[in-house]
Order: sequence, then C-alpha cells, then structure tokens
Amino acid sequence: MGKEIDRARAFAAELTTTYGGDLVSVVLYGSAARGEYREGRSDLNVMVLLRDTRPETLRRGSALARRWVGERNPPPLMLSEAEWRASADVFPIELTDIRDAHLVLHGGDPFTGMEIDPEDLRLQCENELKGKQIRLRERYLLSAGEPKELEELLLGSFSTFLVLFRTVLRLSGEDGARDPETVVRRTAERAGFDPSPLLAVHGARGGGAALDARAESPVVAGYLEAVERVVQYVDRFVHGTA
Repeated sequence: MGKEIDRARAFAAELTTTYGGDLVSVVLYGSAARGEYREGRSDLNVMVLLRDTRPETLRRGSALARRWVGERNPPPLMLSEAEWRASADVFPIELTDIRDAHLVLHGGDPFTGMEIDPEDLRLQCENELKGKQIRLRERYLLSAGEPKELEELLLGSFSTFLVLFRTVLRLSGEDGARDPETVVRRTAERAGFDPSPLLAVHGARGGGAALDARAESPVVAGYLEAVERVVQYVDRFVHGTA
C-alpha cells in the first residue's frame, strides 16, 4: 500500500465529513486494490454508497467530486444503498471484479450478504465479450494502416479484456487469479491461444519495450486471435462442451 491508498483514504474522510450519516460505505477497487497501481497510468477507482441519491443529496458532494476529478481521478461511482442491493443481476461482472479485489475505506463491507447468480455472470460475459470483439475488429479495420492508432487500441483495450478474462476463469471454476500475467496465462491454457502477444501489451503498459503495432505484426494479429479464441471458448462453455 502506497501514497495512492493515502489519497483514497483522505477522499473517504472528506466524504464522511460531507455526507455524515447519509454515507453508507466507501470502497476502493481496481488496480490499486489489487496492488497493481502505476502512477500516471492507473486510476483510483472509488465507489460511494449513500442512503439515497436524490439530486439534493448528490449536490452536497459536487465540489469535492470536482476536485477529485481535477486531480486526474475518475469520478466516484455513486449508488444508493437500495440500488446497490438490486444490481447483482444487472452488473455481475463489475460486482464480482470489485468483490474479489476491494478495500473498505469507510463503513461496512457492501458485499456482505450479497449473492451473484453464476448464470447472470455467464450471460453478461458472453454479451460483453462478443460486443467488445466486434468493436475491436471495427477499430482494427479503420486503423490497419496506422501503427500508432493500433498501439493505442491494444493498450487501451487490454484492461477491459483482462476483466473479461478473469470472469471466464471464474466461470471455469478458477477464482483468485488477479495479476494480469497469471490471468492471461490461465485463460490461454483454457481457450488455446498464445499468451505472448497479450503479455507484450501488458509489458508495454507497464513502461516496457515499444510494441510492433503494424497491422500484420505477431503482436497485433495474435491479440485479435486471442480474443477470437476466448469468444469461441465461452460459446462452447455456454453449450456445455468446453
């Protein structure tokens, strides 16, 4: 835990002062909660649960939220306590990902007593994977002659696919894989793809060597192939043949 955790704790303390008894819980999630935070590259993701989210309630935290975003953080995820309890069937991927790596900064653990239906998780996983694959192809089509744009595409989409890969592992009975390299390697073993292109993208995101992001390069072609194999794996899983 480093200075990013201190920043999140300070923000939680300010939220406590601002909202008082209307503040139910503040939770840090994402890369910082997984111990993977990289200054200048990672976000500080904070979820805030309130008694209610009426406009007058939200307004009380407006100045604080603007300052937080002005410090190059994403806006806090604001939910009412009732909305949170009703979200398990709608956002099962997001909730399981937060559940498996979060730090409570204020109040009780919001996951206490919450159950997430595996079938809801499977359905959203299939939907998200196929939708993201289509958008990846569209961007590849438009940027095939522009290596810089392709590099941005790979670097920008990696974290999204990583969340989906973790979900695939959960559906396959493998809970607990958090660090990107382990997630990529375990998913590759199950879906049958070469993990090297994705690991190269992960290394580049961490400040490693520059990517060969030409459209025909092994990294770019392998990245698209990996996504294709995972989509096929999930499709077989859905039909009971994975």
